[in-house]
Amino acid sequence: MRPLTYALLLTTLASAACTTMKPVTLDQMTVLGPEKAWVVEHDQSVVLMYEPKIVRDTLTGYVGRHREKMSSARVKEVRVQTKAPTRTALLVGGIAVGFVGFVVYVAGTGQSAVIVSSTGPPGLCDIDPEQPICTGVPE
Repeated sequence: MRPLTYALLLTTLASAACTTMKPVTLDQMTVLGPEKAWVVEHDQSVVLMYEPKIVRDTLTGYVGRHREKMSSARVKEVRVQTKAPTRTALLVGGIAVGFVGFVVYVAGTGQSAVIVSSTGPPGLCDIDPEQPICTGVPE
């Protein structure tokens, strides 16, 4: 894989590991003040609402570009995105273990396969690798 692919994969994992969806009550919405909320209505439809606020017994916010109002009787559940510190710590630990394992693997691969010749023109072993100077066998 290319480094860009690894970076994208790591970013995706990190974004998934650092947050989680949590059901909250309408009273908790006032305290949390989330930027967006997923509202499940009694007919099982889900609406993504931006800037949700509670005004008396009504949930108000933007659905798309339009301001919407939903009475609390219409709302079955509200979910918000919150931080997930345990999953984030596990991700960071996993990345650290993987990095250390990679370094140990690379460091323990042994000698280099490059043959360095002190005599002969450069590239001679590329042209004719059976030369005694390239195989290390004396003439």
